[in-house]
Amino acid sequence: MNIWLEAIHLLNRVLEAAPMLPFISLWLRRSTVTYKFRPVAYYIEFEFVFYILDVVSRAIFRNNVYIFHLSTAVAVALLSATYYRLFLSSRIKNYIKISLVVFVFIAFFDAAFLNGLFTDVNSYSQAFGSIILVSLALLHIMRVSRTSLYLESQPDFFFSIAVLVYFSYTIVTYVATNIIYNSGYDVATTVRLDDIVSSPDTILFAIQMGLFAWMFSFFPLDIAPLRALPYWLHYSQWHPRTYKLLGQKTIGVGHLTTTAEN
Repeated sequence: MNIWLEAIHLLNRVLEAAPMLPFISLWLRRSTVTYKFRPVAYYIEFEFVFYILDVVSRAIFRNNVYIFHLSTAVAVALLSATYYRLFLSSRIKNYIKISLVVFVFIAFFDAAFLNGLFTDVNSYSQAFGSIILVSLALLHIMRVSRTSLYLESQPDFFFSIAVLVYFSYTIVTYVATNIIYNSGYDVATTVRLDDIVSSPDTILFAIQMGLFAWMFSFFPLDIAPLRALPYWLHYSQWHPRTYKLLGQKTIGVGHLTTTAEN
């Protein structure tokens, strides 16, 4: 049993590094990502920073709860901003504005009075934020499926699938985590239950990051792949070795063959 628990713990730690994949994909296309998807690019950059901050906070402060509060606020704000740019309906845009205003108040009270910024994960703001994003994802998928024939070539389709995959489940993890940490278990049992409960969440988070990386692949690279190589690897810098045949200097195998035939 302990072996499985250790394996789950290791899997969670590895999958938490998933933001590195879309971050690399984005970095190669940072100047070609269109206006509509710029908030997604900012979201990936924030998630990469949060991952580094999470590692540091666990090692030094032994408390990373505040990162959950910050991550939820950033995710809801930036992903909703993306939908604001994708939708053309002014009515839906007004709903997004109103939802974000309500979310700001809920997130503030959750961090200040309900769960606490450094005490418990933000189950209330995460629940409301997930409802906003899942609703927008479903509406957008319905719209895209009606207007586009080739969904596999639409980056915004993969964007909505990524949002739906993760945020349709994440509220379960946040609520279960709060229950575990407030049930009076000993430290070892609490950590084990936390690993078990958060394992599906980290898997879905990694899938979401993979879908975002795939979404960015639809945008052209900043430079051609060959030009992305270091200067000393450019093919134009390679020169064939010279050989001497009967006192005459020749270059390359082709020249050797030609010289021999003559």
